[in-house]
Amino acid sequence: MTKKNRTFTGTQARQLMRVRPKAALSTLNRDGGTPYVSLVNVATTVEGAPIILISTLAWHTQNLLQDARGSLLFDDTDGLADPLTGPRVTVMGKLQQTEDLEIRRRYLARHPGAELYVDFGDFSFWTLHAHEAHAVAGFGRIETLSADEVLLTKEQCAEVSSAENSIVDHMNEDHADAVNLYATELLNQDKGNWHLTSIDTDGADLSNAERTVRLAFERPVTTAEEARNALIQLAHQARA
Repeated sequence: MTKKNRTFTGTQARQLMRVRPKAALSTLNRDGGTPYVSLVNVATTVEGAPIILISTLAWHTQNLLQDARGSLLFDDTDGLADPLTGPRVTVMGKLQQTEDLEIRRRYLARHPGAELYVDFGDFSFWTLHAHEAHAVAGFGRIETLSADEVLLTKEQCAEVSSAENSIVDHMNEDHADAVNLYATELLNQDKGNWHLTSIDTDGADLSNAERTVRLAFERPVTTAEEARNALIQLAHQARA
């Protein structure tokens, strides 16, 4: 099957990864190599690569320090009578520890509660450098995707990333009503003091004092103008 005829595309896989706040992490146990699966909170880089924050006290971290190979399973099957009819993506590759401040910022924008422990000495950030992804979008809809199909390049993200702070500040300061409508009308959240915490080519993260949710764009954006237009269109939808 050609890339043009995908039943589930790399863009859809990346968008699913952006939406889900958690994933199942598979590592190889340091004692014998038996696969070990654990639950982790996840964010993504601007390109779409998964980010995790883990402690050296955890088995999965000890496993990765010995063998960097691992995979993350993301699923969007909540509420389905049969979860196997819903989409899920397994991303495979090697995990690498990082002290990149942009990685930290992206993760905390998605999981602000991690501020409580992010600076503990045993915690560190890791990113998954993927070589491929395996997507199942339901019965008979199965695709193996290359990393290049799923992840964006830095060049594709550059303009939106440069404009991110100004867009986030503008929306929170001048269009707080629209941000709250995104949460309540489009994402079925309770009313509250919602605000944007980040934006990227595929959507934005919204947070209040209790939780963070993902607002997805209809299609990826690559310029600041496209990002602003996407937010305007979503505001129109929320008010309709």
